[in-house]
Amino acid sequence: MGNGRAYQLAKDATQHGQPYSLSKLPKPRIEGLLQKSMLEEWQTSWKKGDNGRKIYNIMPLVSLLPTIGIREDVVFFSQHGPFPAYLKRFPLSDSDYCSSGGIGTTLHYATECIYTVSWHIKKQAPNFEQEWLKRVVNNLVSRHKIRGIV
Repeated sequence: MGNGRAYQLAKDATQHGQPYSLSKLPKPRIEGLLQKSMLEEWQTSWKKGDNGRKIYNIMPLVSLLPTIGIREDVVFFSQHGPFPAYLKRFPLSDSDYCSSGGIGTTLHYATECIYTVSWHIKKQAPNFEQEWLKRVVNNLVSRHKIRGIV
């Protein structure tokens, strides 16, 4: 059954209240329709959600393929993990400052901390932080440096 026929059956069902029988469709077609529907719902939820905005700003499209699959990358881009700025949010640290004097965010360690110089990535302009993060996500050398920091 082609897409045109599936569309026509769906249109008839919505207009006339007579749903077509999924049992008459081949299993791969049903799986494809369900996957497409699930991805659309997931994308809508991701776009409208309140959580994960730091990651959303870097990767706005959902995918079944892993984009960031290594723990250290997830920790860095979500800005969660063993960093003073994050730990301070949950009274697990008295200060959000790094021992070098800067605010201990993942970006601080990746771009300016004197204790992580060998892993530094070229610092971004403040108004281009999101674009910089998108480039870092897609740059294997930068991601390797991030893994050294985390």
